Amino acid sequence: MSLNFVDIPSTGGGWLKPNDVKDAPALLIEVNSYEAQRPTPNGPKDSALCDVTVFKDKAALDALSPEINKGMRIEQTLLARDLAGMVGSATIVQLTQIPPKRPGAYPAWVWRPITDASVRQAVIQYAEQREAAVTAAAAEAPSFD
Repeated sequence: MSLNFVDIPSTGGGWLKPNDVKDAPALLIEVNSYEAQRPTPNGPKDSALCDVTVFKDKAALDALSPEINKGMRIEQTLLARDLAGMVGSATIVQLTQIPPKRPGAYPAWVWRPITDASVRQAVIQYAEQREAAVTAAAAEAPSFD
């Protein structure tokens, strides 16, 4: 019988701060869990627990050397709700702000799909290399049967 190893989602990655990643050419978002109206000290919030891989700039993308944040909490309303149906899946996106609909309101952060095929392909290549490395490491692990 082979074991199916799964990481336990944790909150060690802190919270997503859109201003820190707004200029990133690509984000790989892997959604671990979603909680609607999760209790917080500031009232209930929709919350997604994700592994967020950030390609901070074009050089990081070209070198396939991103910043990896395991267990990052996303609680911005629009961002979290967009991830609600994606538990167990991943997406490649960018962050952008849209102007407010009401005068005096704050601009909202929203996910935007990557339209540049070369950027999207580079992120997919990174993910495939990462999965291949995990598979190779598992194959090299000793069997205790």
